[in-house]
Amino acid sequence: MRMNLPVTNNEYVLQAHEAPTSRTDVNGNIVYVNQDFLNVTGFSEDELIGSPQNIIRHPDMPPEAFVDM
Repeated sequence: MRMNLPVTNNEYVLQAHEAPTSRTDVNGNIVYVNQDFLNVTGFSEDELIGSPQNIIRHPDMPPEAFVDM
């Protein structure tokens, strides 16, 4: 499992009009992100496209939360 460190303690407050969206291929690699997703994660599109979806997962988030994804 990827250890996503360091944790920055930066909090992003999602606005009502924002809809962060990403799409992955069958292997779980990111193939699409919208601008809201980029704003929320702080990553660039180049950093995300082709990367595994769990690149953005907080290390304290239990794997069970992703079972149905």
